[in-house]
Amino acid sequence: MDVRLLPQTEFDNVHFYRAMTLLILLALGVFCVIKLASGAITLFSAVPVVLLLLGCRFAVEWGRIARSQPAFIHDDELVLCGSDSHRRIALANIQSVRSRHSLFMVRRYRSWSEHLAFVEFTLNDGERVGTLAESGVFEFPAGGATLKAIEAQVLAAKVKRGASGLAAGSR
Repeated sequence: MDVRLLPQTEFDNVHFYRAMTLLILLALGVFCVIKLASGAITLFSAVPVVLLLLGCRFAVEWGRIARSQPAFIHDDELVLCGSDSHRRIALANIQSVRSRHSLFMVRRYRSWSEHLAFVEFTLNDGERVGTLAESGVFEFPAGGATLKAIEAQVLAAKVKRGASGLAAGSR
C-alpha cells in the first residue's frame, strides 16, 4: 500500500494557495461590506451568511495547516520534518490515526482530484501531531488509501514490538 503524505515542496504549494484563497475571501468580504453599506443586500441575506460560514471554515483549516508538518514513514518511524526541528516517532507509539477533509486547502487550483486530507496522529501520551495527505474530493474517509496504509504499518510495528518483547521476556 502506498502512503501519500505531502513532502516539503507540496507544503510550499499549499501555503501559497492558502494565501491566494485568503486574498480571494478578503476581496469577497470587502465587496460584501460595500454592498451592505449601499443597501443593495441586507445583513442576514444569504450572501453575507454564506461568506461568514466560508470564512469560519477557512479559519479552522488555517489552524490545521499551521499545526501540520511534512512527514514520511521510514523504518517503522514517522519522521516529521518541521522547519524548526526534525522529529522521529516510533509507529508503535501511535495510538490512533484519523483524517479530515479539506475544503479550501489544495495543492493546485483547477484540479478537483488533488485535494488534501488533514491526517492527525494521536500518540500514546495524548499528544497530537498532524500532516497532510493526498485525497480525492469525494473520497471517504479523506485520504482513505493513505489512512489504511498508515494504520496497517502502525499495526505491523506494534505486532513487531510485541513479538520482540515476548522474545526478550522468554529468555
